[in-house]
Amino acid sequence: MGLFDLFKSNGDGIVVKQGTSKGPGKPKVDITVGDIKQGKVVDKNGYTSDVVLFLRVSKVKKARIS
Repeated sequence: MGLFDLFKSNGDGIVVKQGTSKGPGKPKVDITVGDIKQGKVVDKNGYTSDVVLFLRVSKVKKARIS
């Protein structure tokens, strides 16, 4: 897979972040672009969690605004 293939594909298999499930055993879960698009991620035990993104302003931009 080349670098430009990342932009051509739908990106569903690209891991963005690893999180911890709230399900039994709290296993680590890879959050992919596809999971973000669906808004849900399923861990290895079958527990489904919602994917929520928080966007924030950087401290530098926040200082300029104030």
